[in-house]
Amino acid sequence: MGVRHPAPRGAHRLTGTRVPDVALAGGGRLHEALCGGRFVPIASGEYEGAGADRKGRLAVERWAGDRRTVLLVRPGGYVAWAAGATDAGVIDAPLSAHVG
Repeated sequence: MGVRHPAPRGAHRLTGTRVPDVALAGGGRLHEALCGGRFVPIASGEYEGAGADRKGRLAVERWAGDRRTVLLVRPGGYVAWAAGATDAGVIDAPLSAHVG
């Protein structure tokens, strides 16, 4: 678990790190959401995934607690992108870059 992928300069400190199996809203767990081989955006508020064309490639989730960090988790469980924001819409540009 000590593996860390390189992150671009200026990236959030969580980018490139492995995410533990955290609780998600609705009683689910992150590793369950990753089982489908999809990217998992996690935010504190409601988020639809920015388009129906991505629905099959995303498993959109919300934090179970009061975390404010927005994450885009790769299918392998590593953070592709992160931001310390409460607005889930900030993830639209990273989704375009990583998922298409």
